[in-house]
Amino acid sequence: MNMSVVIEQSAISAAPATAGSIDHAVAAGRECLERAGIAPADIDVLVNVGVYRDGNVVEPANSALIQLGLDMHLDYEAGSGRSTFSFDLRNGACGVLNAVQAATALLANGTAQRVLVVGSDAHPGGIAHRPDDFRYATVGSAWLLSKGVDRETGFGPLRISPVRGRAAGTNPGVAGYLDLKAMGNAGQRTITVDLAPDFATVITATAADTLRGYLADQPEIDTSRTVLVTNNPVPGLADGLAADFGFARGYQAMTGDRDAGSSGLAVAYHQLREQGALTPGTELVFLAAGSGPMAACVRYRVDGDA
Repeated sequence: MNMSVVIEQSAISAAPATAGSIDHAVAAGRECLERAGIAPADIDVLVNVGVYRDGNVVEPANSALIQLGLDMHLDYEAGSGRSTFSFDLRNGACGVLNAVQAATALLANGTAQRVLVVGSDAHPGGIAHRPDDFRYATVGSAWLLSKGVDRETGFGPLRISPVRGRAAGTNPGVAGYLDLKAMGNAGQRTITVDLAPDFATVITATAADTLRGYLADQPEIDTSRTVLVTNNPVPGLADGLAADFGFARGYQAMTGDRDAGSSGLAVAYHQLREQGALTPGTELVFLAAGSGPMAACVRYRVDGDA
């Protein structure tokens, strides 16, 4: 590849806790664009990686509803000569890195100049806190991706692990589903999320296997000078792996006692950025792990506009 892809800007939305997934995605996207000084009309592609949705809506695509909320190229308006292509891409915690893959291809072939990636999750019933049956934080995130000016910065090659073997019909780690027959009229505000008893052990092993393979494929990475950035499927994931693999530091998304879901990596990156921990040239390895169990890994060098 003769170009790099960089995170031009980032943002998160976490309040109010009773806001829905669409509202949080729109709020994060709007703040991201404002921080970058970019108008919604300057976005060529919008990718939504959110999983748990308001009212369990599947159609229309939530990306279209987020695009509407951002007033982004509403092609039904008179005089609109251009439209933004938007789509949903759902792969849990790893979805944001799949979106980076898609954005890289679109930017490389000239289809797009800027891609906005948003993620958000919320209880479909608009419930802020449930004691045990919904483990995800109500939060939204956004990354603005564009071409970098320096080939040495931005994202490197991506590695996505195959799903670790489990017997057919067993829990993939986290199983979120809606039993329409059982829920009846309550289906729009109900979701069941089952956590496998061995989830913490298996997801940590999956993340470690993926990271080990990635570092073997990318021997130029000096872990002693690199920050390991992860989502937060289990407590202590980043610190534990950072210690095991000799990273300078580990950092995972901070969203209290709840998993940041599809926003995990973007939340962690933005928090580091807001802390002033990211300067031009800072070396990162992004590692996302979630249901499957599966994991994805990519290196990233912060560009000069951090």
